[in-house]
Amino acid sequence: MKISLIKIGKNLIPSNVLNHVIVTGVKRLALIGIASVILSVVTAMPSYEQICYGCDDSSRSKNNAQQNQVELTDKGSIKVGFYTDPAKPNTSNQTKFSISFLNKDSGLIQQHIDYKVFIKKGTDQIFGIPVTHTGQGSVTVPFQFTDARTYQIVVEVDGILFQPITPETATFTVGVESASAPEFPFAILVLLVSVASVIAFNKIRK
Repeated sequence: MKISLIKIGKNLIPSNVLNHVIVTGVKRLALIGIASVILSVVTAMPSYEQICYGCDDSSRSKNNAQQNQVELTDKGSIKVGFYTDPAKPNTSNQTKFSISFLNKDSGLIQQHIDYKVFIKKGTDQIFGIPVTHTGQGSVTVPFQFTDARTYQIVVEVDGILFQPITPETATFTVGVESASAPEFPFAILVLLVSVASVIAFNKIRK
């Protein structure tokens, strides 16, 4: 087989050697490009999820309003802060309610509170904590929801600074979602497609 020589600068290089170098270089560039795409996608995913989780501003505002609520009790003696973890309660994970008692004028934590907590599904009470005292002015209540629907969490205040008061309540509404099937990670899908592309590329070049 006749091999032609190609002059590059002052050097003569066999054409088959030059073709091999070009093909190898193209393969390496393709692999580098694919790796860069994968790295970019994986790096960008957390930021995208953080920014777009819930898809639009109205959904995020709604979720935030459900997760963080502050209500004045029905008789106006004290404010009650309410926070859910996770932000979107669901039937597959335990939900924690963080409840804080706030001075109605200063907004600061009010210590030494006697309180009760009730969870209601419609008109039915499904959970309750009897009168309990908190010296710190904040408590965490865990609960496992079993049904996807809207619930009312009622916080009752029965005493402030060791002084009994006529019971006052603050009511919070929480929407609970159904447990969802885990989604196939997008980064793994991109990786599989990239690997398949590299294999196909090598077969074409051989």
